Amino acid sequence: MLLREVLSPEMLAGCRQVFEQFIETEIKKNGDAQAAGNDSVPTFDEGPRPEWENGETIHGSWHVPWIIRHGGQSPTSTVLSGLITSWAWPVIEEICQSKDIVVMLGLCLGRHNIDQPLLVGAHQDATAVNPEVPLSIWIPLQEVAPLRDSGLGFVVPSPDHVLPAEPNNDVGSSYFMDQLGKMWIPHYQAGDLTIHSKFSPHFTTGYGTMADRYSLEIRLWARDDAFLKYYDPSIRIGRLNGFPVITETKCSPGVRAHGFVASTAVLAMQTINTMPAPQEIRESEAPSPQGIMATLRDAARRLVPGANR
Repeated sequence: MLLREVLSPEMLAGCRQVFEQFIETEIKKNGDAQAAGNDSVPTFDEGPRPEWENGETIHGSWHVPWIIRHGGQSPTSTVLSGLITSWAWPVIEEICQSKDIVVMLGLCLGRHNIDQPLLVGAHQDATAVNPEVPLSIWIPLQEVAPLRDSGLGFVVPSPDHVLPAEPNNDVGSSYFMDQLGKMWIPHYQAGDLTIHSKFSPHFTTGYGTMADRYSLEIRLWARDDAFLKYYDPSIRIGRLNGFPVITETKCSPGVRAHGFVASTAVLAMQTINTMPAPQEIRESEAPSPQGIMATLRDAARRLVPGANR
């Protein structure tokens, strides 16, 4: 599902700039970038992981959300705050069939991608990311145009089951080639996002333009005891008098993300306090993960008449 104009392009431009400054000052190890440093990481929050001590790969780098900070700002905190207060949040609640949502921060990622030529291939999150978490939200922090920028494409319609995977978690080139007529490569404007299920075959596009792309992957679902093992760290969002509110945060002493979780909750609540009166959407029980694709399609038809796919 592609949702248009969910987030402010101006807000996303600022988030991209913060992400870019983080890459320049914390990940790239050369010249002025090395000397500049990043003094904005909250006390007790961890810094970049050892795999990036020698800089990025030719394809870029990827980081858990509490790592990505510069000048006291966090792109993930800003985007989450904007998402919770956007018109798309009731759509997300409808997809999850719940108003009690947990953002599983440990399964979220921020990516800096450098557009390289890529071979054909696709994967499902059920095998490449996590076999349990039902959906992912992909948010580019900028316009992503096919043939110019590395983006996210899909095979449509999606199956409702796990496909046989190769050792690298791809569904295999033969499957991909058989589905060439079913490729969907959206043109994302700044502010657009896609939501896909764990069964949706998708792929990173690559054209060799060397263009930089910054994006966030958000993973959330209705609060469910089956997912408790993914709730550290996490932020829980419910409704109070019809408004979304942060009802709980979790970050154990061994997880070095306390400053990020606290600042994200504060920023989200500050943003929520400026919201107009919400439109209520019916309460219902959480669907089984196996029915997520049908739920996505039904939600799109009911709530977003113009939604793609």
